[in-house]
Amino acid sequence: MTDENAIAAAAATLKTIVGLDDKNAKDLATKPERVEDLLALFAKYNVGECAAREVKVMLYNVWTKVKSADHRDVVARYILNHKLNTTQKVDAAIRFVNGLKDSHVDGSALEAECGVGVHLSKETVGNLVQKALLKEDPQSLKTAWDKNPNMLLGTMRRFTELRWAEVDDIKAALDELVPGLIAGVQVKVQPKKVVAPTAPTADKDIPQCPRNDKYLEVAQGRPRTPIGDLAQHAEHSCVYICGWAHRVRHQSRMSFVVLRDGSGFVQCVFDGATEPFHRESAIAIRGTIKAEPKARAELQPPLEVHVEEYAIIGGSDGSIETIVTAESSIDKLLDQRHLVLRGTITSSVMKVRHEILRALREHMWAKRYYEVTPPTLVQTQCEGGSTLFEFLYYGETAYLTQSSQLYLETCNASLGNVFCVLPSFRAEKSKTKRHLSEYTHFEVEYDVCTFEDMLNNLEDMICSLFDTVVARAGELVALVNPSQLIDPNGSKTDPKNYKLCPKRPFRRLPYADAIKFCNEHGIINPETGADFKFGEDITDQPERAMVALMGEIVFMTHFPAEMKSFYMQRDPKDNTLTESVDVLAPGVGEIVGGSMRMYNYAELMEAYKRENLDPTTYYWYTELRKFGGAPHGGFGLGIERLIVWMLDLDSVKEACLFPRYMGRCKP
Repeated sequence: MTDENAIAAAAATLKTIVGLDDKNAKDLATKPERVEDLLALFAKYNVGECAAREVKVMLYNVWTKVKSADHRDVVARYILNHKLNTTQKVDAAIRFVNGLKDSHVDGSALEAECGVGVHLSKETVGNLVQKALLKEDPQSLKTAWDKNPNMLLGTMRRFTELRWAEVDDIKAALDELVPGLIAGVQVKVQPKKVVAPTAPTADKDIPQCPRNDKYLEVAQGRPRTPIGDLAQHAEHSCVYICGWAHRVRHQSRMSFVVLRDGSGFVQCVFDGATEPFHRESAIAIRGTIKAEPKARAELQPPLEVHVEEYAIIGGSDGSIETIVTAESSIDKLLDQRHLVLRGTITSSVMKVRHEILRALREHMWAKRYYEVTPPTLVQTQCEGGSTLFEFLYYGETAYLTQSSQLYLETCNASLGNVFCVLPSFRAEKSKTKRHLSEYTHFEVEYDVCTFEDMLNNLEDMICSLFDTVVARAGELVALVNPSQLIDPNGSKTDPKNYKLCPKRPFRRLPYADAIKFCNEHGIINPETGADFKFGEDITDQPERAMVALMGEIVFMTHFPAEMKSFYMQRDPKDNTLTESVDVLAPGVGEIVGGSMRMYNYAELMEAYKRENLDPTTYYWYTELRKFGGAPHGGFGLGIERLIVWMLDLDSVKEACLFPRYMGRCKP
């Protein structure tokens, strides 16, 4: 069956079983893994073609919006047991479970939060709507109804008694009741007051905050001050700032706008009426700094800028308020990633990411390591052929690199210790929270070292990294990951106030001891359902469970040779093991993988033979051993996993600018 036929068949199934319309069915049908996942959920609960449409809609919303599979099952069972019988209750349940930090769900708390057991008949809804409407002024009611009936619908939804009413029932009640209540009501239109141009403004007129459409004139020759530097200026200083309206609150006589640029946030007070503008408008302001302790919130300093003149550089469409909401699905958030990046949390994650990369580079530079930039288009594999992205390169087969390690090793003899910060690519057909198809790879190769030297260097780097990032961006780390602060009132730039602060020395755990630890603590192999056996891979879930019990960073070492890559040096004490290490962090698992590298020519040639690799393809790598091989090693660190660990994020997808993984290569 062709791809077109397969997509058409999948779309037809989605329309029949799930009840999707043509457009949504066709869009989803192009993603086979998601179709399979969705249909599996419907099959699990025996929801098919004959099921009620409202149940299908609710289940589809749960599949789309709930992050955890465990939480998804809990909400689905409530729907199928008719305890969550309206879309409002289901949406509340989705918000409730998405706010949980673990898989446990307190049923009583969920039911109380989501109105389980509350049922409002159409008649009851009608009576409650009538009661609410009678409180409204008839002229205001007519104005609102004529302008936009949906505004009244939103007003009704704010009444506590109507929280669990069906939207369709409220709308039906409004359609029935409002026309009768506003019949014959004449809205009084106040004639505009004509004032001669030279006449003085009356005291009762609302003053206007001065606006200048030429934003460069607003500066009056002053250099632009980054918002993050405002705290360094004296009170009553006049400053010129530019940024985007992060939050907007307009009142009749003044407006409060939180302005954002890349350096920080500040509240701006517009004394006087302004022309309406929406959130995310780009604005230039000349104003005066005033101390205001109450203005401090999140990342805002305890000061305000009182606006003397402003310009709207670029307006923002009012639709910005509905594009991304608290109820948006993960796919919708990723489709709108360019807007999500403007949020406080996401932008803070990107800033912490910058500080991590900066700290890593500075640590290496301080040790006089050279940064190099190996190619990302290659014709050799490094981590196994099953995860290679293959493409045609001028008529020859080539790949996107899995790692820059082999090329880094070529630099040791000329530059000494070297490192790089580049993307690596893995074609793993996995959509877990720990995997990306493209990720930022920080890799280091030492010219001459022992295995213990490498472990000590790695430990020193991780500790230095954490201290530096907290000292520079502790406020951001605490904002995104407040649960890791030991003393919320203590210094947010002191690593001692963070639970994540690494304790030295790191625990050394040979692979054989890790197998024993798992078996002694009831951590079973999920693939076999039994205890782990020597030679089996400790996969993601049991690995994280093991590290969680230990509660510290772990160096898991000395893996069996058959589990690792061909180039890894064998342990001189046991030739069946490798001098290799995985650095495991609580909450995320592996963040670093490293090893000593084979440096003996004959051993490497034998390794090629075992792995059925063509030595001629690796001639340049092999000759490193032929012309002066020495004991050396290195490691690779996944930046996104490190960020997940430091900031307690839900997924590596949140730790990069625009994530790339199976099924997503946009925007």
